[in-house]
Amino acid sequence: MPTYGDRYGAGPAFRPGSMALALGVTALPIVGLVMGLRINEVFNPPKPIITIPISPEPPPPPPDPQPHPKTPTPPNEIVYTPPVQPIPLEPLNPIPTTPNPPPLPSGPLIGTNPDPTPPAPPPPIVKPVIVDAVVDPHYQGLLQPPYPPEEQRAGNSGRVVLRVLIGADGRVKQVEKVSAASDAFFAAAQRQALGKWRFKPATRDGAPFEQWKVMSLRFQIDEQ
Repeated sequence: MPTYGDRYGAGPAFRPGSMALALGVTALPIVGLVMGLRINEVFNPPKPIITIPISPEPPPPPPDPQPHPKTPTPPNEIVYTPPVQPIPLEPLNPIPTTPNPPPLPSGPLIGTNPDPTPPAPPPPIVKPVIVDAVVDPHYQGLLQPPYPPEEQRAGNSGRVVLRVLIGADGRVKQVEKVSAASDAFFAAAQRQALGKWRFKPATRDGAPFEQWKVMSLRFQIDEQ
């Protein structure tokens, strides 16, 4: 059992446990700092450097040509330009002229007709008076020729158109066929015109002359 002197005279006793605790408290932050630096070095590796090739920039495009200013189209207008009066030029070799010619001597001129009466106009052209040929009324009943027997037996009818030349004596001199229903009808009309027809001939200023005339006949059987 310690004595009273020991309690108050002696110094504090050495305690190894407290010493270790104090060292541990002091060293713990340093160790944590060092460990933190190592952990950061472990978990944060350096990033690799990536190089990206960059193509050279293209040259700038040429500047756009300056557009020509558009000239406004003038409106449709008529501009009157006064005519330029020519400047009269003096002739190089002026010819002297007489302002008033001397009067002509009285009397007829040489080579002219002294009679002032104008010539008479030519006589007017008088057209001749022409009168066409017509059928003589005394022979009016002889115009229709006899009916051709063969056409009458067959019961045929028809029309004939003739062109006849009438002489100065009124007789038929020539017969031409224009159209005919049959040859029998034309032959009968031709015989009748040459043998029986009579006309008053055509006249020119009263004088008879030959003339062509177109005549038409109809052959038709009378039904009873």
